[in-house]
Amino acid sequence: MRLRHDDGTLVHLAYNAGVHPAEDLENLIAHLTRYAVPVRKRLGVERMGIGLWLSPGVADHLMADRIELVRLRRSLEERGLEVVSLNGTGGRNQEVPGPDWAKPERYRYTMALARILAFLLPDDVRFGSISTIPIGWRRDWPADLHTIATRRLERLARELRGIYSVTGKTIRVGFEPWPGCVLETTEQALERVCGIDSEHLGVCLDACHLACGEEEAGAALRGLAEAGAPVVKLGHLHSHAGDAPGRTGETPNTGAVLQDTLQAMLSGAVSGSAHIEVETHNLMVPGRAKGPGALVSLLAEELAWARTNLTSLGLQLAA
Repeated sequence: MRLRHDDGTLVHLAYNAGVHPAEDLENLIAHLTRYAVPVRKRLGVERMGIGLWLSPGVADHLMADRIELVRLRRSLEERGLEVVSLNGTGGRNQEVPGPDWAKPERYRYTMALARILAFLLPDDVRFGSISTIPIGWRRDWPADLHTIATRRLERLARELRGIYSVTGKTIRVGFEPWPGCVLETTEQALERVCGIDSEHLGVCLDACHLACGEEEAGAALRGLAEAGAPVVKLGHLHSHAGDAPGRTGETPNTGAVLQDTLQAMLSGAVSGSAHIEVETHNLMVPGRAKGPGALVSLLAEELAWARTNLTSLGLQLAA
């Protein structure tokens, strides 16, 4: 869904479609029909955003056959769906992250996604976002792996600038800090990633993680503002947090973190694309177990809850 700030900034709200992953294009389009279209109708909107998860196999297929890429774009348009963001974790499904940034497969996959996204972006949208892994899964990498990963990111930035020069579309890749990984904090992401290219490489923030105190939100935002690094995507805590194992209700400070982050972005203090994605990881098991209708209801509830929270911050629904 599209919302608009009073200064004219367009804010895109979507749900993470990795909740129903597909390993081929036929099933991907079938899932859009079975789930995304009914969700859009439940919400009563003519156009709805989805954050697509494309497996490496689907990405390769779309890059090898432009007719299939055109088919995907038309399928989205015919169903009242739009894509401004892709989940670039990779692997065989959303829960398996795939190779790290020291491996060439990671670069090739991310560049394929960037080219696909530049084509899928609506004509009136200039910015696209791709989330990726926080470099790798170990805190301490040897120097040679750091060097290899840095060179890949430098090459990635050059290629993303090339996409802009040809298409006029800015595709940004965001790294979400995660405990136990090479990038554990926003500060580390700023140091190791954003210094390479602050226009095309940035961070993905998770309102839940910030609210839970894994990183102090104010300090993270100040660091981003001082570095001029973009917030590529904001992951928004969903309303069913209490349904997740080990949780006892919605994190009370999430709304405040979301508001602070949005205000920083919309005021210009922090740059980036105003892309907000409702995370749906803990809906996968209960949603699938109860059937397509139940998952559609859960997704519609999540988006309706997010829409209500955003409009309460002063954003207006846009056409």
